[in-house]
Amino acid sequence: MLKRLFAATLLSCIVFIAQAEQKVDFGNYELHYIVFNSTMLQPDIAARHGISRSAQLAVVNLSVLEKQPDGVAMPIEARVQLQTRNLLGQTNPVELRIIREQPAIYHLGTLRFSHRDVLRFDVTVEIEGQRPFNTTFTQELWREDR
Repeated sequence: MLKRLFAATLLSCIVFIAQAEQKVDFGNYELHYIVFNSTMLQPDIAARHGISRSAQLAVVNLSVLEKQPDGVAMPIEARVQLQTRNLLGQTNPVELRIIREQPAIYHLGTLRFSHRDVLRFDVTVEIEGQRPFNTTFTQELWREDR
């Protein structure tokens, strides 16, 4: 029940975020990603999953899916690594935790940022038996005072 509540809360946060979830296709796989301010999470949900709520803390959610013959993409196990780069080229690794809510698999991480930071997110995905996949996306982050 709590896992469903977390998933529902996370989904409702996503609905209210101006920038919709994005994805990158690589072969027979998809990488879905979204970055949002941690204040978008309800306090009890954030606490339950060890996520601090702060105006200067963002949550990164990454999911890897495999395209199925019927057109439905299903979550799969993968090793995902993430680091950020600011406009000066300074890098910062982001520790990701895996949350499994069958059938979903989320790679969640948090990172501190300054108001209106423009960050590049460098992602590496490793799937057993496949070549590693690298991609980068850029996002500007805003401080959310609540």
